[in-house]
Amino acid sequence: MNIELAELLASLRSEIDRARLDAAGKDVRFRINSIDLELQVAVEKSAEAKAGVRFWVVSAGGGGSAKSAHTHTIRLSLDAQTRDGDPVLTGDDVSDLLSAG
Repeated sequence: MNIELAELLASLRSEIDRARLDAAGKDVRFRINSIDLELQVAVEKSAEAKAGVRFWVVSAGGGGSAKSAHTHTIRLSLDAQTRDGDPVLTGDDVSDLLSAG
């Protein structure tokens, strides 16, 4: 099963947001400074007018199909931040509680 790179990044964004919301009110907060991904991708250029180039993330059990024979490894380093440019935090920060007390 191959997944479009855009779909993978949208899912990652959704999971991070869910973790942030699930941790609200907890005693420990994790700050996500960066997210490092290493992916195997297949690059496909379509002859259709609007399709352009697509990147497909190849699943680990993809086998030896013709499409997976032309895979490339890409590394992405993403900085997680909110819409306002603040770091992503998941829960209540213990250091904030300690410094306030």
